[in-house]
Amino acid sequence: MPGDQRGAALLVTLVMVALVSMLALAVSDSTRVQQQLSANEAARQMAFQAAEAGLRSAEVAIEDSGDLGLFCNAGGERYNITTLDGLDDDAHWRSLESTGAVANFTLYSSDSGGFVPAPRYMIGCIAPSLVDGYQEVDPAVKGQAEEDPEQRYFFRVFSIGFGPGGRAVQRLEARYVY
Repeated sequence: MPGDQRGAALLVTLVMVALVSMLALAVSDSTRVQQQLSANEAARQMAFQAAEAGLRSAEVAIEDSGDLGLFCNAGGERYNITTLDGLDDDAHWRSLESTGAVANFTLYSSDSGGFVPAPRYMIGCIAPSLVDGYQEVDPAVKGQAEEDPEQRYFFRVFSIGFGPGGRAVQRLEARYVY
C-alpha cells in the first residue's frame, strides 16, 4: 500500500500552491483597483477645488466692479440674460473652456510634468424681471426723507476646473445676488 500513495503529497502541495497563488493574484488586483479609485477621487477633488477657485475669481470680479449696472456691457466673459429662454437654456457653459476668463489658480501635475490648465469662468447678468418673486419696491420713508431702495443685481456664474493629467473635469454653476 505505501507504494500506491507515492506522489499524492506532491499533488496536494501543487493544488495548495495554485490556490494560494490565485488568492494572492485576486488580492493584488483588488489593491490595484482601490489605488486607481483613490487616485481618480483625488483628481476629481482637485478639479472641484479648481472650479471653486474659478467661482471665487468671478465673485471678486463682480465685487471689484465699480458700477454693477454696466458690469455685463464689457463683453468677453460677461453676457446678458434678458429672456426666459435665455435663462432656461443658457448654453454659454459649452464654450467655457475656450472663451471664459482665466481664474488666478495654478496646479502642477506630476503626471504630465507641467501645469494643469487654469480654471475658467463666465458671468451672466440676469435681468431682474426674470427672477421669480423679485419686485421693484416703493421708496422707503425714513424720518421725513424718502430713501430709494437698493437696486438688486442677479448673476449666474459658470466655472470649469481641471484635475491633474486631464483625468478629471468639474463644471460648477452658482448664482449671486448683489
